[in-house]
Amino acid sequence: MHVTRREFTKRAGLIALGSIASFKLGNAQGTYTVRNGDTLGHIALKHNISTAELRKINKLSGDLIHVGQILKISAQSTPPPPAPTIANNTIYTVKKGDTLGGIALIHGVRLAALKHANNLSSDMIRIGQKLQIPDATPMTDLLTHVRAETAKITVRTDNWKRIVAHHSAIKYGNAAIYDRAHRKRGMKNGLAYHFVIGNGIDSGDGEIEIGPRWTKQLLGGHVKSYGINLTAIGICLVGNFEATHPTHRQLAAFTQLMDWLRGEIIPGAKQFAGHRDLRGEQTICPGKNFPLAAMHARYD
Repeated sequence: MHVTRREFTKRAGLIALGSIASFKLGNAQGTYTVRNGDTLGHIALKHNISTAELRKINKLSGDLIHVGQILKISAQSTPPPPAPTIANNTIYTVKKGDTLGGIALIHGVRLAALKHANNLSSDMIRIGQKLQIPDATPMTDLLTHVRAETAKITVRTDNWKRIVAHHSAIKYGNAAIYDRAHRKRGMKNGLAYHFVIGNGIDSGDGEIEIGPRWTKQLLGGHVKSYGINLTAIGICLVGNFEATHPTHRQLAAFTQLMDWLRGEIIPGAKQFAGHRDLRGEQTICPGKNFPLAAMHARYD
């Protein structure tokens, strides 16, 4: 959405700081005692449940917790059975717009390892070139919760034409934090995005949080253009990708979500854009370190 980094940081970042605390295993089985230093997202990630589920179990309306607070942990969350996996191909065909660094980032391998596996002495690649992806280990399916929640609603398949990628431009945050910030800015429908992908701080690394604009099939609020908001799904990855890179699990979650939306749910959403690609937006979002060229090569 259109917002300066300073304004977003002031409104959302300060809210995020209020949720910082940490946890240790409590004396009672299935409970944790809050201590100084971590976040609600950390304990959810550690016990393989979503932040939303942890809030629900403890009847929390937000992410604010205090030192000494006893949190309940569902019995089903420790430990879960192994998650299903999605097999990765070990051969990748270079597409227009690809860079070697972007390909390495998307597949979760080091650039040096990718070059070594393909006997490359430089980063030069050509369209149609076949690359071996070293150590292409299967990636966990990160869509289980999204599929289940989407099955409960009627998707406006004829409405959605485009998917737009964003970064939050700040280190902290999750769907609940951004929802509060956006409501304070006067957005009556709250969270501007349809999906938020966590970075492991205030929600799980690669955790896909579903916003009410998706469950209620509402127009977005993530760009300036009303016309684009009417037909564009917004996906926000938490982080400032001018300063850091998205995590491998964030990129895995993003590509799994994109593949699923475009392949099974809204095949009419053929257009993909980074926020800065859109005419008149005047933004650097989703940041220089988001592999936008590689994503265009994958989805255009």
